[in-house]
Amino acid sequence: MKPYLTMEEIISIPRLSQPAVSEDGCKVAWVETTTDWDKNEYPEHVQVYDTRTETKITLEAGSASSSSPAWSTTNRLAWLGLRDGLGQVFVLAEGKPIQVTSIETGVISFQWAPDGKGIYFIAPDLKCQEAFEKRKELYGDFSYAERDRTWNSLYFREVGPDEDLIKANSTPKDLRQEDQQDDQKPERKLFGDENHHVLGFAVSPDSRSIATIAAPGSDSEAIEDAKVYLFDMATSELKELPVSRPLDNSGVVLFSPDGNKVCYGRPINEGKWLNVTTLEILDLKSGDISRPLIDLDECTFPVRWSDKGLVFAIQHRTDYYVYMMDNEGKIVPLLDEPGTVSLSAAVTQKGDSLATLTATRDKPFEIYLNGKAVTDQTRYYDSKTLSHKEVVTWQSKDGTEIEGILITAPDLDEKKTHPLLVVVHGGPTWAAFPTPTSNLYYPYEQFVERGFILLDVNYRGSSGYGDSFRKLNYRNLGIGDYEDVISGVDMLVEKGLADRERVGIMGWSQGGYISAMCATYSTRFKAVSVGAGISNWYTYYVNTDITPFTRHYLGDTPWNDPEIYAKTSPITYIRKANTPTLIQHGDQDPRVPYPNAKELYRGLKDKGVPVELVTFKGMGHNPKKPGFHRAIMKQNFAWFCHYLLGE
Repeated sequence: MKPYLTMEEIISIPRLSQPAVSEDGCKVAWVETTTDWDKNEYPEHVQVYDTRTETKITLEAGSASSSSPAWSTTNRLAWLGLRDGLGQVFVLAEGKPIQVTSIETGVISFQWAPDGKGIYFIAPDLKCQEAFEKRKELYGDFSYAERDRTWNSLYFREVGPDEDLIKANSTPKDLRQEDQQDDQKPERKLFGDENHHVLGFAVSPDSRSIATIAAPGSDSEAIEDAKVYLFDMATSELKELPVSRPLDNSGVVLFSPDGNKVCYGRPINEGKWLNVTTLEILDLKSGDISRPLIDLDECTFPVRWSDKGLVFAIQHRTDYYVYMMDNEGKIVPLLDEPGTVSLSAAVTQKGDSLATLTATRDKPFEIYLNGKAVTDQTRYYDSKTLSHKEVVTWQSKDGTEIEGILITAPDLDEKKTHPLLVVVHGGPTWAAFPTPTSNLYYPYEQFVERGFILLDVNYRGSSGYGDSFRKLNYRNLGIGDYEDVISGVDMLVEKGLADRERVGIMGWSQGGYISAMCATYSTRFKAVSVGAGISNWYTYYVNTDITPFTRHYLGDTPWNDPEIYAKTSPITYIRKANTPTLIQHGDQDPRVPYPNAKELYRGLKDKGVPVELVTFKGMGHNPKKPGFHRAIMKQNFAWFCHYLLGE
């Protein structure tokens, strides 16, 4: 029998993202994230494949990183690269990477100008940074809550032909344009101030105007008040468009090919974070607003408004498809074969070439151009035994149908019971997909090799199942989720596949929260692993960087409705907890702040419950180092093998 993938092999498999196709359809670029064990980091570099020569090149090889590839209308390639720790835009000129921006605050995102002769980009505004640095120099480092506003602004940088870039790059740095006066600098600020924090933008096809989504501040509460604006390039007037709120906080906005319409996202029904978002179209001439895709009942993620129609991606249960709404309003499938998961896509302006990042039930994520794979990720899996994954369904306590991914050995003996591990994804608006293993937190393959079966649950609130399903955990967080989980356990026990006395549960972020609920609310589990999970919604509410989250899901603040915060908090049930619990948390986590881990640890410790708290120093909400991923995997493997297998 071929060996299973080891933890180190799983972490070492390159990860692909951000496909971009050239306008002539001959080249595709993407980002490949690799693993450098010696430096304990994940370098990422743009790869470019030429279909005519069938060759691949890597941009910015070595220590510098590269990401966010984008093609101009004239088939020139630009990307973000790091310089002195900050993002700057680079352009490939005659095969050489040339840096074309040098803004002191660093570039966040960018787009080519429609004519290919310039770059529009978003960057933190230098004005507020300079003010904070001056204050720090005079008085020391302190801040005012909410008063210290930062914001992103939109800039423009002309980009000349390749020969000009090559010539300028050969000039001594001290003779270049960086030290000129603000109005003569190569980067020209267009708009952005303390009341207009730029989230996203689109340039009209004639370059006369820019549609933008901007908020009155950069914090999560201010972003809820974002509006759509139109910037006139000739007059520099920023005009608010007649669009109601709330908007999708991604900031994505698109122009129609004729420049007469703009498209943006909007949550439907109650307008909460848990709702499905649909695409809304505003006719700039008539003022008419339409929502042509609202009947699809899932979030529609715009890819591009091509000449043939508006291309978008949408999740359907455990699949992810790519569609186009053509110019007559008809929905045309571009990639909707059952069993495919296309998490990212890119299309040419003509709409005649499509690049996707796609996986299937038995093939890992690859970059495809017009249906043909241009990468070969399968080589990392071909010589290995892979776990078997299938979609299973069951009914929760209230009759709601729940789906999950059952993960087993390919030669599973169905005549005997097995130790069961439940996996809970984060989000909650995300999902588990039955694609080949690439999880960097939990060693699925090693668990399967040791005789476990796993159930990856798409609990209520998960994406892919429609707006009504997403709302089932409104004011029901943790409680309804627990019923979805435990009913799945019962289903496998009743089938004779799972050993009722040997069940564990693990998850990260929202999955960590649900696992924490199972550690305190339930006595059904033999062991629990809580990764970056919430233990107390009070603690979370006052410390997190997304304060509105709890108001959207619990309906109010803890001051106005303490009962719902208590009912849905794992710490409330600490007195009856008895399940051995592993807690893994970063001490610099802004999303689920570290006090959540300390609170759960102290409560379990005082109750005499076996508990282990592992604090990852300097880590935020998610690990960014392969060493951390390796440690998290090994700790979980040891924990469950000990408590469920007696090792």
